[in-house]
Amino acid sequence: MASEFPSTVHTKGPSWRGFDALKFLVIFGDSYSDVGYDPSCDLPTPEEPLGVEFPGITYAEPDSPNWVGHLITNYSPTLLVYDYAKGGARVYNVKSQIQATFIRHIGQRPPWAPWAAEDTLFVSWVGINDAAWSGEHADNLETLFEGQETLYKSGARNFLFMNIPQINRAPAKGRKSHYINWNTELKKAVAQFAVVHPDATVMIFSAFDTFDAIFNDPASHGFPVGDVSKAGGSIWADHLHPTSRVHDFVARDVAAFLSGQAAFQQSE
Repeated sequence: MASEFPSTVHTKGPSWRGFDALKFLVIFGDSYSDVGYDPSCDLPTPEEPLGVEFPGITYAEPDSPNWVGHLITNYSPTLLVYDYAKGGARVYNVKSQIQATFIRHIGQRPPWAPWAAEDTLFVSWVGINDAAWSGEHADNLETLFEGQETLYKSGARNFLFMNIPQINRAPAKGRKSHYINWNTELKKAVAQFAVVHPDATVMIFSAFDTFDAIFNDPASHGFPVGDVSKAGGSIWADHLHPTSRVHDFVARDVAAFLSGQAAFQQSE
């Protein structure tokens, strides 16, 4: 069966040199991506690529990495990460993460953070908290992409948007339509952003599909069937946050998706 919300490359621009060419990862979002990074006092280094002691402070089990930590250790060990995500964030928080924190921190490309369009991927993963409160997200996506315009104007050219899983299948439950609407509106907004910025690389990664694969066949992923909607089990660390093992599947699939995108060719 074809995915309703598949991973998609909308446009590929000349700044995309392939996954292996990336040196920096800049992340915005909520608890699923939060590692406890403090831009006021921490800088990522090759020894501490998260800017904090690995695995950081995550919302998975104590002292366990989330997808960001798994990505840089298991699938791409050369990336330095500027992770502005914070637990509980909604779209207006992500806009602030971009326009207030990122711009003041590394947005002007200081000597100690010499990122460039060609070696940096900007990732935004948000929506779960918004979908807990609303079933209509066109306005939310407009707010989110006001922040993306700021990134573009600051020199960002490689964008990855991650859609959200169906939290109605998690212990937290919730209304399925809220999450479906978010992903539907995200797909529209990303497509429009790609049209407006044809020189950018604009992609969606389907976290929806990664989680659904686990929900639909937990046993083949190494999880007990009864843990699909169990808080404090092998799939969910609590009512809402996935375990580190689930985050590892997210990181694996993100890396596979990005690795599959060859460098831009002029004919494109």
